[in-house]
Amino acid sequence: MNRRIIAFAAVLALVALLIVAGCGGESSDSSASSGSAEVPFDQAFIDAMVPHHEQAIVMAEDAKAAGLSEPALVEIADAVIATQQQEIDQMKEWREEWFGSGTIDPAGADALGLSMDEMGMTDTPMDFGAEEDVDGAFASMMIDHHQGAIAMAELAGEKAERQEVTDLAKSIIVAQQGEIDVLHQFAGGGHDMGDMGS
Repeated sequence: MNRRIIAFAAVLALVALLIVAGCGGESSDSSASSGSAEVPFDQAFIDAMVPHHEQAIVMAEDAKAAGLSEPALVEIADAVIATQQQEIDQMKEWREEWFGSGTIDPAGADALGLSMDEMGMTDTPMDFGAEEDVDGAFASMMIDHHQGAIAMAELAGEKAERQEVTDLAKSIIVAQQGEIDVLHQFAGGGHDMGDMGS
């Protein structure tokens, strides 16, 4: 459990940096003040999707640890953990190859022009152990999270510069929309990404 808390804390730190980057004022460095416009779209997409995937993995692991029981939801959680980790590894390899570093830039995602809400991201820890209906809570929150990934992927379909990113975006849309269709069958009422800290 401690490892999961540490992992989620790391993701939250990255999310916090994304928020700060998005809200920052003018920089005295002229290159920094106009930085988001200069970030290549594919790099910005990777810098946004990697922490998004990392957060989804933490959600899936925590839900399973808290007693996720519906077989269809356990299957989705397992798929999120396996598939999205593979995609993270692939995106970091691309980032290294194309942009000279596999290290995610917390400010890079700002160039996408999407808010944290639009990306389905949260800066609040998700305490599935405090939920009476773990299955319903997981389904509801993963729907929101997946919808954010689809919004990002649809943007990539319009703006990606490399075919690899376009193909990844298409696969994300297909996979996560299919999972959303299943998740809707189990979603509990009254949950959203911001509720998990309460």
